[in-house]
Amino acid sequence: MTYQPLTGIRVLDLTRLLPGPYLTMLLSDLGAEVIKIETPRLGDYARIAPPEMGLGGLYDTINQGKKSLALNYRNPRGQEILLELARHADVIMEGFRPGVVKSRNIDYDTVKAVNPGIIYCSLSGYGQDGPYRHRAGHDLNYIAVGSALDLNGVADGPPIPPGVPIADLSGGMLAAIAILAALVGRQRTGRGAYLDIALLDGVISWVAPLAGGEYFSTGKNPERGRMPLAGGLPCFNVYPTRDGKYISLGALEPHFWSNFCQHIERHDLIPRQLDPTIRKELEAVFQQRSRDEWLDFFSEVDTCLEPVNTFEEMLSHPQVRYRGFVQEEGGKPVGIDSPFAFAPRRKTPAPALGQHTSEILEELNYEKAEIDELEQKGVIKLA
Repeated sequence: MTYQPLTGIRVLDLTRLLPGPYLTMLLSDLGAEVIKIETPRLGDYARIAPPEMGLGGLYDTINQGKKSLALNYRNPRGQEILLELARHADVIMEGFRPGVVKSRNIDYDTVKAVNPGIIYCSLSGYGQDGPYRHRAGHDLNYIAVGSALDLNGVADGPPIPPGVPIADLSGGMLAAIAILAALVGRQRTGRGAYLDIALLDGVISWVAPLAGGEYFSTGKNPERGRMPLAGGLPCFNVYPTRDGKYISLGALEPHFWSNFCQHIERHDLIPRQLDPTIRKELEAVFQQRSRDEWLDFFSEVDTCLEPVNTFEEMLSHPQVRYRGFVQEEGGKPVGIDSPFAFAPRRKTPAPALGQHTSEILEELNYEKAEIDELEQKGVIKLA
C-alpha cells in the first residue's frame, strides 16, 4: 500500500539546477503537486547544462512528476499571473540571490498580501542576511567555508572534493524538513511562514555531530584522515583488495571486531581494535583475496563488511533492487526512483518547457485568445 501524505498540497517552484529542484522532487514524491515556473526562453538551466560539466541527465532525474509553466515573471503581466497562482498555492520555493524576488514584486510580503497562509521558502548559498548574503558560490565553496571540505581526504594529503554535492543536497533536505514543519504548524495555527534556509546551514548541521563533537569535547581541531570515523580507526576503514577493488570494514562495536579477527584467524588483533598502527597489517590481510572472495568468505559472519560499489554495481545490488530504487525499460536500468519506499513509483517523466502552461492558465479561467496573446507578447511559452 502506497502513502502520499502531501496529496492536495500545491508547490510553486521557482528554483533551478540542483538544490531547489531536488527539494521539490522529494515533496512531489510525497504527493505534492509541483509546478515548475520557468523562464520562457531557457527554463531551468539544467535543461541545457553540458554533460562535460557532470550535469548530463540532471534535469530528467530530479524533475519527474512535475508540471512546467513557462512564465516571464520579470514582466508585470507575468508577475500578476504568478500572484494569481500564489493565491491558491500552499508553498513557494525560490532560489535567487537575496533581494531579487523583492525587485520583481514576487517576494514574501507581496505574496502574503494575497495569501496569508503561504509557506514561502528562500534557499540561497549563505542566507538572506549577513556579510556573505550577496556572495556568489557553489557547492564546493559552501563546503569549504563550512569545513566539510577540509575534513575530506587522507591524512597528510590535500582536501578532496567529495563525489556528491553535500551542500546542495543537505541544504535541500533541510529546507524540505522546514517546509513540512511549517505545513504542520499552519494546520495547527492557521498561519503561514517565511523560511530562510542557506546551503551553508546544511553543511554546518552535518559537520556538527562528529567534527563539532570532537572539537568541543577535546579542544583540538579535527584533522583530515585522522578523525576516528573518517580514516582514523583501522576497524572502521576502507581497504584495497587483491583485484584492485575496495572493501569497507565497519567493525566499530567490539563484538563485530572480535568476529572479524576470529574469522581471519588473527586473535592477536582483538585487543588492538583502536591501535592505528595495525592499519598496514590489515592492508596486507585484505591483499590475500579479491573483493568478491572476501564477500564470500564473510557471507555468514556478522561483522559489518561490504563492497565499495561503483554506481553501476549499486544498480544491481540485491537490496537496492528489492527496495525498488531502479527504474527499468526493456530490462535495462534507466533511472533512480523515489527514496521513499512507501511512495508510488515515479511514472511521469520530467516535463518539457511550458508543457503545462495552457492547462494551468485555463485553471485560472484564461480564455484561449488571452493565452495566445500572452504567448505573442512573450509573457508565456506554450510547449
